[in-house]
Amino acid sequence: MFNDINVLCCFLKKHIFTEKMPKFFTGIALWMTFLMPLSAADSDSLNLNNSKELKTWRVISLLTIASGAVFLADQPVQNFIVKNQTGFLNDMTNITDVAGEKTIIVPALLLTYGTARFIIRDEKLCHTSTNAIQSVFVTAIATEALKITAGRARPFTDEGPGSFQPFPGNRDEYKSLPSGHASLAFAVFTPFAETYSRWIYLIPVSVAAGRVYQNKHWLSDVAVGSSLGLISGLLFTHKQNVQIIPNGIRICF
Repeated sequence: MFNDINVLCCFLKKHIFTEKMPKFFTGIALWMTFLMPLSAADSDSLNLNNSKELKTWRVISLLTIASGAVFLADQPVQNFIVKNQTGFLNDMTNITDVAGEKTIIVPALLLTYGTARFIIRDEKLCHTSTNAIQSVFVTAIATEALKITAGRARPFTDEGPGSFQPFPGNRDEYKSLPSGHASLAFAVFTPFAETYSRWIYLIPVSVAAGRVYQNKHWLSDVAVGSSLGLISGLLFTHKQNVQIIPNGIRICF
């Protein structure tokens, strides 16, 4: 199995993720290849509690508690990862990063919406894309506000998980909390995972894990970022009284 994965990674790196083909177009191609078949999907292949209504607020509470507890594991996890780097995982995390890169995913999401609405006229895919766009909008604002306010040092600065310098300006090395890649990935893919198949959650999970592995974020950074994106995606997918309109955000009762 691992040999097959290694071969796949080598192929992707050699033939797709090359300097001749910019990552932007690579991301668009992968996105369309992945999402277009969703227009024909009707059920969740993972079948996680489909017969019951999702308890969104219970999930939000659990995520908040879990994210706080994860702070205690930041340093031990970082120490372990730094000592266990491999070439294979380096290549894999470079690939998974694409699914959390805003310059790739946001245009791809808009392209998906446009394709669903004006070309293939798939109402389900169009509605899901709309939920994802709203989720990204809210998550992006929350993520950037926290990054600027917290000013947390990234792991590679060697200042430790307790180093905070609020309002760091343009110093990206002090914008660790929360992870923007993780928050964006969960914001985008949660509506699709909840609508089509929860196996899709493997994509944002791999993005979050990759950011920790690359020593660009603490474990708690990706936990908070993932929670922001997940909560936003769940709210827009399952709570019809939460929506964004052209004049702002409106909650209808």
